[in-house]
Amino acid sequence: MNKPGRNDPCYCGSGQKYKKCHMPLDQQKEKERRDWTAAAEFLRRDLLKFARDERFATAFAQALPLYWNELYTIENAEEMSQDEALRFFDWFMFDYTLEDGTRPLDAYQTDRREDLATTQQAVLDKWAAEVSAAWAYTLTDYDAEQLVVNDFMTGETFAIQEPGGRGLVEIGEVILARLVPVYDHLEFSTTAAYLPAKEITDLAAKLAEARQTDAQTHPEAIQSDFMRRHNHLLIHHALEQAKIQGRPPVACLDPNRPDKAMQKVVHTMKKRFK
Repeated sequence: MNKPGRNDPCYCGSGQKYKKCHMPLDQQKEKERRDWTAAAEFLRRDLLKFARDERFATAFAQALPLYWNELYTIENAEEMSQDEALRFFDWFMFDYTLEDGTRPLDAYQTDRREDLATTQQAVLDKWAAEVSAAWAYTLTDYDAEQLVVNDFMTGETFAIQEPGGRGLVEIGEVILARLVPVYDHLEFSTTAAYLPAKEITDLAAKLAEARQTDAQTHPEAIQSDFMRRHNHLLIHHALEQAKIQGRPPVACLDPNRPDKAMQKVVHTMKKRFK
């Protein structure tokens, strides 16, 4: 909606000038939106830094081969591309279960929350309580920077704001990403990956089979709990399909990769583990 000028009639139909009616409220909402956006960007960076804490060195080494299906381990972790590293650390912080049953995100909330600004605390609390573990969404519609997606497993519909638009993703293809709330909308938590139509293949059957197996040890688990334990299977499927299509499944196997620089973040974790 295009806002009227200060002295124009307010859009609400009250008959008052905009400056005397809804303008102060609109300005307050815009400030809140900017504050939430800034807080979300800060948390994305700070969570990445926190994941490098030496207390997670052993968990990091165990999580790498689980997520990457042995294609990355502590020995070659520095060869991850930037996008691969961002996706891995996002999964590690939000979904990986530590030995005590908590996530690195829970440790961040315990250690850092009181040092955060009020809006940063609000964003963190919302992410810790509400962020999904689904990671797989079918694109059903789009309009410029807004994408409409369905949860691949449940069919639930979400609207996503994505400044980059749909990129190469076509209707019916699957986006692999996490959704996070930012003020009054949803965004991808980090760089998304996607499955072209011909590479979706038997993904639904694989997840259904894994769900049945999981139910034997976790009979009361809800869908989100199952996905948090098993959403690395989405990555395994994508890696497998890349091999079938003749593409390098990960950057370290690509002889033509554009970046050769070591990833400083994972290199630090490797040194700490050793």
